[in-house]
Amino acid sequence: MKWNWGTGIFIVIVLFIGACAAFIYYALHQEWNMVEEDYYPKELRYEEKLVRMRNANALTMQLKVKVDLANLVVQFPTDFRGKDLTGKIDLYRPSDEKLDLILPVSVDSALIQFIPLNKLSQGRYVVKVDWTSGGKEYFKEQDIFIP
Repeated sequence: MKWNWGTGIFIVIVLFIGACAAFIYYALHQEWNMVEEDYYPKELRYEEKLVRMRNANALTMQLKVKVDLANLVVQFPTDFRGKDLTGKIDLYRPSDEKLDLILPVSVDSALIQFIPLNKLSQGRYVVKVDWTSGGKEYFKEQDIFIP
C-alpha cells in the first residue's frame, strides 16, 4: 500500500472521530449531582431564610453543634426551655448526595439532640437546622467534620 497525503489525512480524521466518540461515551457515563434539585424556587425564598437566620442570631444563646466520641450533639438555646420545638436537621454532604440525612427535631429535657455517628460517614457535612417555636422560625447552618 502506498502512503500519501490522502491516506494520512484519512487516518487523522478517523482517529479524531474515534477520540470524540470515546469522550462522548465517557461523558455520558459520568455521575453528576446538583447541590439542590429545586434551587431556583429556593433562591426566590432566600429572604425568608435570612429572616430565620436573624431570628436565630438574636437569641441570647446560640445553637451549638459539636462532635463527641459517639454522637453528633445538637444543643438548642435555653431560650426554648419548656417550649415546643418542631423542625428538621438536614445533614448535607457536599461530596455525595446519597450520604445526606434529614432528621426531625427531637430534643430531650436538656434541649439536646443526639445523632449517632454510625449513621454518618467520615468527612465534611453541613448541618442545617431549621426549627420553629412559638410561631417564630429559626435557621442555623454550621460545617462539621466527622472523623
